[in-house]
Amino acid sequence: MTFIANICFPKNRCLIFFFIIFAPSFAMAKESNIKNWEALTISDLSAMHQLIVSSHPGALDSNNKDFTDWVERGYLEASQLSKRVKSRKDSLAVLRFYIAGFKDGHVGLNQPNQEKSTWAGFILGRQGRNFVVKNISENWPVPLPPIGSKIIACDNKSAPEILESKLSPYIDRRLNLQSTWLHLAMHLTVDDANYPVLGRALPKNCLVVLPNGARQNFTLLWQEERGELESFLRQPQPPQTLQNLGGGRYWIQVSNFMPSAAENASLDTMLSRIKNINDANLVVLDTRGNRGGNSLVGIEILSALLGSQVVSSLDEQSRAYAMWRVSPFAFSTLSNVLNSMERDYGKNSEIYKVVFSLTQSMELALHEKKEWLRQPSTSSIDQEILKGFNAQGFKGKLALVTDSFCASACLDFADVVLAIPGVVHLGLPTSADTLYIDIGSQSLPSGAQFWIPLKVWRDRTRGNNQSYDPPFIFDGDINDTAAVQKWVLDSL
Repeated sequence: MTFIANICFPKNRCLIFFFIIFAPSFAMAKESNIKNWEALTISDLSAMHQLIVSSHPGALDSNNKDFTDWVERGYLEASQLSKRVKSRKDSLAVLRFYIAGFKDGHVGLNQPNQEKSTWAGFILGRQGRNFVVKNISENWPVPLPPIGSKIIACDNKSAPEILESKLSPYIDRRLNLQSTWLHLAMHLTVDDANYPVLGRALPKNCLVVLPNGARQNFTLLWQEERGELESFLRQPQPPQTLQNLGGGRYWIQVSNFMPSAAENASLDTMLSRIKNINDANLVVLDTRGNRGGNSLVGIEILSALLGSQVVSSLDEQSRAYAMWRVSPFAFSTLSNVLNSMERDYGKNSEIYKVVFSLTQSMELALHEKKEWLRQPSTSSIDQEILKGFNAQGFKGKLALVTDSFCASACLDFADVVLAIPGVVHLGLPTSADTLYIDIGSQSLPSGAQFWIPLKVWRDRTRGNNQSYDPPFIFDGDINDTAAVQKWVLDSL
């Protein structure tokens, strides 16, 4: 099992609850040994359904009828699709179909030993409502549309139609989010092994508008990727640094909320530098590449910049609290984490004491047959940690840059920053979270790891699956730091 929590501790600033706990599991089935993929898929679906019903907070959430409806309806639909399963790829597609219907980024699946992806030699991005060629292969056997070309249709179907009706049901159904369309665009010309579509018919040709305005048909040749595709799809993570751009302008790369022990030392150095940028009249907080993690890292960065009193006052305005779904699975997950805490940090550590108290409360709640357990309310901002941070704080202009992958702890960071009067938001629309967090996982009969959240936020200011859409949208390569910096400074 794995467990992730966002509880913060004064003496373990950047410690994240992410533990691999050995649970009863099945060896990953080999393709050659499987004679009935349909039966294995049904077994996996049954295990997923059972875990969600017994342990996911959404299954008891009267405020989320869409979720509770999909638990059963989606299970029936996925079970029907299982009749068409002939391979591991088909099986994964059906499992992804069920998962996508929850519209919950914290419900997930990891199935190793997959096939390689195939693609048509070019990758699409999205600019406004247009789907444009973003990257192309350097050596492809057939002509490719040049970078900047707009895709009108493939096999006589518009790009939005294909993405919405054919691909979204297996990948991401949150079509109300701009970030979803940005991510789906890539799948039009990529058959991703991690997100297969059952019975997908790969497009044979596409009509495009070239950069010079001319229209041209391109015949598509699909080939297995050989390393080039991965470099296009990888999300870079810039180093977490403070950069002095001169003239009182500073750029803070807020990219890593999961620092290692070595990176913690670098973080301490950066925090000290941030506290001493007294000449600053502009500070840009750049979250590109941030994949979430421990929200307290972001709080520390903001406290070093703005002053602990400012950040504390923003935190105190929140009325949010968390409720754990009481279940044997949650208790088992907490118990295993507690054992890890004892082994790694000892019973006298604060992290052990907090998990011990929560585990005891969960055990008692189970004994009393309760459905919910309220997590003790503790501020995520610890005054002992913040002691010595700048009491006055930065008073100049503040800007926030986001990309379309900003979720989880990155969104927590954005919550605080965007609550500051006068802040300017630039970049790309963020992703979004449901109100469900803190993950536990178990092995499925196929050997794949399936994870679900164990608790739910109540009274959170940011709504369920609500994104932040900046008023200033960047239409270039969001991973090009030099271009982003120039655009941001010109915009401000």
